[in-house]
Formats: sequence, C-alpha cells, structure tokens
Amino acid sequence: MNHRTRRLFFLLFSIPLAYLAGCTSYYKNVEACKEKARADYPDAASAPLKITGSGASYHGSRVVVHGTIQNPPKPPSTKPVMGAAAAECTFSETSMTGFQWLAPARLAPKPPVADADE
Repeated sequence: MNHRTRRLFFLLFSIPLAYLAGCTSYYKNVEACKEKARADYPDAASAPLKITGSGASYHGSRVVVHGTIQNPPKPPSTKPVMGAAAAECTFSETSMTGFQWLAPARLAPKPPVADADE
C-alpha cells in the first residue's frame, strides 16, 4: 500500500468512528438520566417508578425520560391508579448539567411568583 492509499484508507475509516462517538454519548446520557430519575424519585418505596420510554436530542444534550407511577387506590376503587412521570436532563457532552421533574405536578418546579408591588 502506498502512502496516498494509506491516508485515504485512514480518512475513510475515521469518518464512521466520529459518528459512533456521538452515538455512544447519546446512549450513555439516556442511561444516566434514567438512573438519576430512579435515584431522585422521592416515593420509590410506596409508589415505584417504572420507566417506559425516553427521547433525546442530537448527541443526547437534552434527554427526557417518561414512565408511570402506581399510586394506591382511592375508595371506592380497589385498583391502583397509574400516574404519569417525566424528567428532563441536560448534558454538556457526557456530564450532566441539569435535572428537573416535568411530571407529576407535585415534583415539577414552580414558576417564580411576580411581586404585587410592581
């Protein structure tokens, strides 16, 4: 193999590897967000969180995981009530820079209240 062919081979081989590097951060970020949601869910003992899906932006910079929560039944019902849960994680490459709950409403951050003096 001459010098020119070797360079061409290296160039053609490195392009797919660059794309794969972005894919691995995508999957790692999705898994990290799922683990963070499971770890931060406050009612895990009484109402377990079941992750049912996830979605991520390009290269996994923003990840949303969603799932269900099994709440105890309210009388007169005898069946448990399924509720929705969702959390959002933001990443800078592979390090998590933010986490917040989107649902249920009791876990989601409340918007700031405007002052009445203005």
